[in-house]
Amino acid sequence: MPLLKIDGKEIEIKSGTTVLQAAEANGIEIPYYCYHPALEIVGSCRMCLVQVEGMPKLQVSCNTFVSDVSSDRKVDGKYDMVVHTQNDLVVQERKNILEFLLLNHPLDCSVCDQAGECYLQDYSFKFGNAHSRFDENKRVRPNEFLGSQIVINHNRCIMCSQCVRFTQEISGTSELFVEARGYNSKIAVLEDNPLDNLLAGNVADICPVGALLSTDYIHKNRIWNLKKQPSVCQDCSVGCNVDVFSQTDQILRLTARENLDVNGYFMCDIGRYGFHRYEEIDRVLQPMVRKGDSFVSADWETAIQKTIDLIKKNKSNTAGIVSPFHTNESNFLLGQIFKDVLGSLPPITGEEITYPSGFRISADRSPNTRGMNDICEGIVEDLASKIKTQDIRTLFILDDGVDRKLDDKWKKIIGKMDSVIVLSYAMTDLAKLAHVVLPGHAPLEREGTITNDKGRIQWLRPSLPVKVESKPDWEILMLVRNALDKKTEHFVELGEVMKKMGEKFENYAGITFFKVGNQGYSINGKSS
Repeated sequence: MPLLKIDGKEIEIKSGTTVLQAAEANGIEIPYYCYHPALEIVGSCRMCLVQVEGMPKLQVSCNTFVSDVSSDRKVDGKYDMVVHTQNDLVVQERKNILEFLLLNHPLDCSVCDQAGECYLQDYSFKFGNAHSRFDENKRVRPNEFLGSQIVINHNRCIMCSQCVRFTQEISGTSELFVEARGYNSKIAVLEDNPLDNLLAGNVADICPVGALLSTDYIHKNRIWNLKKQPSVCQDCSVGCNVDVFSQTDQILRLTARENLDVNGYFMCDIGRYGFHRYEEIDRVLQPMVRKGDSFVSADWETAIQKTIDLIKKNKSNTAGIVSPFHTNESNFLLGQIFKDVLGSLPPITGEEITYPSGFRISADRSPNTRGMNDICEGIVEDLASKIKTQDIRTLFILDDGVDRKLDDKWKKIIGKMDSVIVLSYAMTDLAKLAHVVLPGHAPLEREGTITNDKGRIQWLRPSLPVKVESKPDWEILMLVRNALDKKTEHFVELGEVMKKMGEKFENYAGITFFKVGNQGYSINGKSS
């Protein structure tokens, strides 16, 4: 393997690695704007210039590859390449590049949504001049709406072209292009072809200087005020990794989190903006027990006892309904309670979309179908027929929540039950038909594991505090399980449920949150 020397540090790397990649992998900072690991290299911003011994001028490190050279060409008879990133020539050239990029850039950091995570701001402090020599009037252009909730502030744009390359290479839709040349160049869309694809929100994420903005977040808050929580998107079975940004009890934005084994660097707009559907819901605030045509509030002890009474009343004619929207742990516990008849409601589906880059939006719009099927034995395929032939009179249902719209067929089936217990975070169509409603956690409050459609177990972390009298779903099911059989094992924490689940299903053996981590754990290749 080639031996590289950067700023006096010896690094052995794979042949074909760029200088920039080698530096990043070894904690050496080289600034850049136009480079993105998922996009074609263009080397247009020139910020990543370095000096390579033996080359007559500075080189762009993003497009300078290291490979083995013959022994007579090695530097000092030892190194395949020697690179300087901090000498006087490189430092001065960075200052010159930054000065050029800032010629027309407005001094509006105080009102810019990118402030706090802006490469131009950061690099100006680290590598730029303290004062500008530019005394002329800056070029001023009006903002433009490009489509798909994306606005461009042309005055901030440094023409790195990441957004253009994204629509060409990742989404394959090519709505964005560079209009005109030189001083007059700008990012534009054709008048009859606005930015209109389900990956469009990513152009705001990858813009390094706050020129591209999402109207969903403009002027809502400051990044340093927000709590950042790594988690998993729950809007389809791909399970894109995301960062959830919140303040107190409000989600303000979601952005893609890098995971090369799942979603790469991006996410779709369905998941990006999907959290808004949880903002105005009829939340179940405390346990509810039916009294006539309405509900009355109850404490937990009363609600659990009522649940047990209803189950025991028709014990041999009772079924459990698991949910692909709930965690593996919750589905596992429900499956242990209702082993005789266990089913699920019809799947919630949409359009399967695969982009030229390979990024995929699954037709299965639930996050945990694979996990539900993995850890729930004997799920009945045609539950409606099973209910009829086995004369099921009581149902215990994990509600899919606001994503589930009950059709007339299932409203009729559930309406004929003697008893219906629903674990739900909202007063949904399903919860309104229940005899007991047990308030669980909402999707952005839950913690547990979910398994995507490729067999990767991922950590679903809570992003919002719980203020109502709800309990974690697994804890509610444990209370029901223990009340039905006082000799059964009692779980104090979620990790104990995971351990028990692993003892039952080999693919999930040894699974812990530590093992799953931020990038997930693949069960593919293990025996089932």
